[in-house]
Amino acid sequence: MALDVSWVLSPLLALPGVARGVVLSRDGLILGGSADLTTESGERAAAMTSSVLGAARALCSGLSDSAESEVVDIVISAGSGYYYIAPAGDRAALVVAATGAANIGSLAYEVQLQVQKLIKALDEASAARVPGTRP
Repeated sequence: MALDVSWVLSPLLALPGVARGVVLSRDGLILGGSADLTTESGERAAAMTSSVLGAARALCSGLSDSAESEVVDIVISAGSGYYYIAPAGDRAALVVAATGAANIGSLAYEVQLQVQKLIKALDEASAARVPGTRP
């Protein structure tokens, strides 16, 4: 059974202007989503977000002279609002859609808090699957 980490989105969906979100694996598989999101929409968003993150990683490593070219977040400004993408370690990411009324600074802060919780949950789940390891 796949790990459902939809809970990580709850505090973000409570923010003014945040409409929906998806949690995805690095390879674009959906790990969780907001309640009103259809499976098809969630899977499409997960696949596209994975591609966007891959392209951003390639861009950063290709244009940076620094070894520290890790992608921290991506904000896409669209006519309907914002799409905020944040990697969660090297195994997952989350993306939330927000209206133009959302406070992007508050959203960025809250997303990074949830990213840390997601990384911890994924580490614990991974350790639980491997006999003899502890989180």
